[in-house]
Amino acid sequence: MFRGALITLLGAGLWGLNAVVSKYLMARGIDTMWMVNFRMITSGFTLLIFAFIKNRRGLFDIWKDRASVIRLLIIALFAFGLCQPTYYLSIDYSNAGIASAIQQTAPVFVLIYVIAKERRRPTLAELSALILVMAGSFLISTHGDTGALAIHPIALISGLVSALCCALYITLPSDLIKRYGTFETVGWGLFLGGIFIAPVCKLWNFPTQWDASLIAGMIFIILPGAAFAFALFLYGTSIVGPVRGGVYNLFEPVVALVASVILLSQSFHPTEIGGAAAILAGIAILTVAKEKTD
Repeated sequence: MFRGALITLLGAGLWGLNAVVSKYLMARGIDTMWMVNFRMITSGFTLLIFAFIKNRRGLFDIWKDRASVIRLLIIALFAFGLCQPTYYLSIDYSNAGIASAIQQTAPVFVLIYVIAKERRRPTLAELSALILVMAGSFLISTHGDTGALAIHPIALISGLVSALCCALYITLPSDLIKRYGTFETVGWGLFLGGIFIAPVCKLWNFPTQWDASLIAGMIFIILPGAAFAFALFLYGTSIVGPVRGGVYNLFEPVVALVASVILLSQSFHPTEIGGAAAILAGIAILTVAKEKTD
């Protein structure tokens, strides 16, 4: 369990560092949409290579069932194709820590959907989590001042859209993952999602000015920041379980916040830190409560 916890935390930490490195690349002039598109296709292709090495015969099984193909295409377009660009857009208009904290509200969208579907009242833990997440989002977006937004509206809106799409990512692929495998489902989802958005992101407009730091940054967000992060987190979660994995995933925005301060010399308003803490506390309560009821 200790080994599994370390592996899971490492995967979540790499996701946090990925956001910070992506912010650095944006600051250096790399187009945000081109970067996220290139990352999706290459990281998805890398995961498909992992899937091929693990199970050569099973890589294309998902394409043999019409219902699975339709579900995969929906996931690729909405859960991946829309989630990744909006998340990076939120980073571009705010910072890695805030964007990561906003995206952590995804389980709340899942909770709202489940409560509405089951037509029931939320439990005390669920209600507490909802209040904390809403309070945290309010602090981040307004700094406690109801008269104005403290962050760019695009950062807030795109972050919430990303969280909603992330909620789709949490719920929609589960059946396909159980049937065909994690690397196969996520790999095809990322790769196809990247293909879908390529015309909008103008993938063919390859940046012409590169130096060692930009190349190193791109390699990081494709391999350690995406493919390796997915592999480590999912493998670690298979050891510790999905509930503990959900709690350990809260390490991602913490790493993003700390790394933004250390590596990018960014500063945060106290209410932003308080808001991020409230969101993480709410998600932690929700996750622990789910473990007790399962």
